[in-house]
Amino acid sequence: MIRSSLRRRTYAVVFAVVLAPLAVVAIGARIGAGEMERMQAGVDLAARAVADGLADADAAARAELVARVAGDAGVRVLVIDREGEVVASADHEDETSLGDRLDDVFFGPEGAPNLRAADEERPAPGSWPEVLRAAKFGRSSGCAVVLSGTLLRCHASVRDDRAFVVLAEKSSPRAIRALSHLRYPLLKLTLYVLILGALLATWLGSRIVTPILRLRREVLARVADPLRAQPIPRVARSEVGDLGESFNTLLAALAARSRANEQFAADLAHELKSPIAAVRACAEALQRPADEARAHRLARLLIGSSDRLDALVTRFLAIARAEAGLPHEPRAAFDVAALVRGICDALAGEERYAAVRFETELAGVEVVGVAGALETALRNVLDNAASFAGDGGLVRARVTSDEASVLVEIADSGPGICADNLPRVFDRFFTDRPTGGGTGLGLAYTKAAVEAHGGTITVASVPGRGATFTIRLPRASPPPPKNLAEASRST
Repeated sequence: MIRSSLRRRTYAVVFAVVLAPLAVVAIGARIGAGEMERMQAGVDLAARAVADGLADADAAARAELVARVAGDAGVRVLVIDREGEVVASADHEDETSLGDRLDDVFFGPEGAPNLRAADEERPAPGSWPEVLRAAKFGRSSGCAVVLSGTLLRCHASVRDDRAFVVLAEKSSPRAIRALSHLRYPLLKLTLYVLILGALLATWLGSRIVTPILRLRREVLARVADPLRAQPIPRVARSEVGDLGESFNTLLAALAARSRANEQFAADLAHELKSPIAAVRACAEALQRPADEARAHRLARLLIGSSDRLDALVTRFLAIARAEAGLPHEPRAAFDVAALVRGICDALAGEERYAAVRFETELAGVEVVGVAGALETALRNVLDNAASFAGDGGLVRARVTSDEASVLVEIADSGPGICADNLPRVFDRFFTDRPTGGGTGLGLAYTKAAVEAHGGTITVASVPGRGATFTIRLPRASPPPPKNLAEASRST
């Protein structure tokens, strides 16, 4: 299917290019035929109008009449007496159509031909054939191609009652018309070029299709086990080769995601193993008689294990919803600074962080999103910062904005994060809290929730100098004007 489609298109393009000159000549000939009829009708009317108005006209009236008719019809008019002298003339033939002006491009620097150039190859007007025929027979009209086929010239000559011959002329330069006189040699040349074009199309089609078919075979050969297959070799030094490299990039990304999922499954199994084992041990213990104290102890173990399982399942569901983009969650505008201030106040009031100082630098600015999801995400980062800051430590929260986004920076004075752990900070189940505890899912959820709002989160740390988390979110509206003058200008 690929082979036939691309090769057919290649043949079609090559043949279209080869046959284009003949098509242009044919179209130009049809257009020229209609234009010839219009030109002939125009000069016929002009010649008759001048001839009818010459009766009893003196020299001044004759000149005025010729100028008026020539101007109205856009032609050249000559009035020739019995001796062959031009007694009146007017040339308005330069007012050509838009098509004539476009044709000037094809004639090169010398410009398009015109009647004056054609006159240089002829004797005086009195001896022109069309003038002599009109003087003898009373009328002559027709169109002819002159100047090597580059100028179409139409004329109408009429003899009046006083033996004056009125000659009206109009011309049309056409580069394509010159080609029409070469149409038979052009057709012969086209046949030769068509054979060459067929060979070229065959070669070009093969050059295009063969690498694509090779790439297709290489890709299909890796369908059975794409995550463990060898990279696709470069099939061509072209865009097709670049496409193969893109497949390799995709396969590498899929393999990395597969390894991450395998690691996630292993971590999940490890996390679930302890509470499940505790539940199983309690169930086995309950099969034997137990005193009241032992029964209470087993009940506490069951409750604690079930709470841990419930917390894991709840966090996993939250992460899954966030990674899916928080679908079907209602979104509204809310103040990020107020949200951060409320979380800091709540954490400062907790007993475990009583010795931790919280400093804020907040600028009120709104974002549009799921307030509950972003509150949980920010709380996770602030709780993480307070845990690492420890007693006597400092947590600094700063909210700023620019024209497009809101920036939330949360820094702590803790021991920092070593360089080896920085890439793993947002991984599931990764945690190195000094106070212990935690599931290692908080920052993973934070990253998913921030990205679900079209934002980003990054972390920077120098060991011994704490860590700084930076969250960037799209702002809900442009910033207010800085002063009244700016406000008045904007309105």
